[in-house]
Parts: sequence; structure tokens; C-alpha cells
Amino acid sequence: MNKTKVEAMIKRSSLIVMIIAAIETVLSVLMAVMEYKTSKKMSPETFKMMLPNTVNMLFNASTFIIEMVIFYRIFRSGRPFTNDNITAVRVIAALSLIGSIITALIRHSTGMSFISALFSSIFSVFGAVVFLFFAEIMRYGKLLQIESDETL
Repeated sequence: MNKTKVEAMIKRSSLIVMIIAAIETVLSVLMAVMEYKTSKKMSPETFKMMLPNTVNMLFNASTFIIEMVIFYRIFRSGRPFTNDNITAVRVIAALSLIGSIITALIRHSTGMSFISALFSSIFSVFGAVVFLFFAEIMRYGKLLQIESDETL
């Protein structure tokens, strides 16, 4: 497979993923709004219990927006390994970590022990680490891409 075909395949795939991320963004925001409105009608205790999920959905929506931007850039250029995309992946990692901390603090404020609240957010912390690792892989890919472009 030659470089032109690979770039065309990357662009098509990026368009599909960008559309999926857009749908996920809309669904996350709609679910967060619906859950917030529903929980406001219930007791204050129920509202406090549902609030972490609402906050988590909003953080998910923000990461989906950044993913849309990343895949839009790839769709336009055909090049995934750019400084802007690497930075965007790091921002996703930071949002994941911040979201997990805020969610843990909200859960703790509802009476959950702090350790339990942290463990309930461990997946988001792990996700942040994975995204940071992925950003480093992309950084290395960028170096390889530059090296490859210079040799051609």
C-alpha cells in the first residue's frame, strides 16, 4: 500500500471517528441535562448521589469535543502525528484526571469515605495515564514521520 492510499484511509477513518465523537458529545450533554433535571426533582440526598454522574458526563462530553477536533485535523491533513494533536491528547489526560478528582470530591461530600470515593474514580485515573502514554507514542510517531519525510 502506498502513502497516498494510506493517507486516504486515515482521512476516511478519521471522518467516521469524528462523527461518532460528535454523536457521543450530544448524547453525553443530553444525558447530563436530563439526569440533572430529574435529580433536582428528587430529595437532596438523591441529588447529591446523582451529581457525580452528571459531572462525569460533562467531562466526558468535553473530551469528546477534543477528540472531534483531533480527528477533524487528521481528516483535513491526513497526518495524525502533529504537535497540536499531541497537546490535545495531553489535555484529554488532564481532563480525565481533573474529572476523576472532582467526582471523588463530590462523592466524598455526600458521605462516602475519601478512599472509597477515590477508588470509584480509579478508572478515570487509569485512563489519564493511558492518554499520557498515548501522547508519548504520538510524539515518537511524529519524530519517525519527520525522519521518514526527510529520507524521501
